[in-house]
Amino acid sequence: MAEPFRLRRWKAHLENGLEIQFFTCARPGRSKGSNGQVLDDNVDRWVKSLPGGQSTTVISLLGRKQTSTGTSEFSFYSFHGILDNPAERRGKPSFQEWLDRHHPDRGIQLLELPTIDFKAVDQTTLEKVSAALAELSDGGRTIVIMDSGGFTRTGAVCSHLKAKELTGHPMRP
Repeated sequence: MAEPFRLRRWKAHLENGLEIQFFTCARPGRSKGSNGQVLDDNVDRWVKSLPGGQSTTVISLLGRKQTSTGTSEFSFYSFHGILDNPAERRGKPSFQEWLDRHHPDRGIQLLELPTIDFKAVDQTTLEKVSAALAELSDGGRTIVIMDSGGFTRTGAVCSHLKAKELTGHPMRP
């Protein structure tokens, strides 16, 4: 399966009247399944296939699994997320540091708004995503919102925005 898995294009009208377009997709390596380590090669393919060239912002909704241990959704990778504790970080770079080191030519900006897998996205997070979309789209950046599977939490964002799917249209802006 191709990376990014479940890549979809959307259009929404924000409260300020601004029409925006953005993409949603699954986390890197999700096309290989929901469990197991994700090699940097898989993440590289995901990054290289993101829309937007040198002006892409990734809004990550990855945070924790809804389990008794609350496992980090970054436990699959050689990098860590913003909510990871020191034991989970184990000297690994942050996701942003990893992107900067492995893909400096892409200039990818990362915004982490952590959530819990299979739990409703809270109103505060939905409003933060909306505000980020307004700010980033005004700057001409391509925006990609990702969660673990590419449809539950990103779907909540799309529903909140009353977004219309444009996936049948060309995938590159």
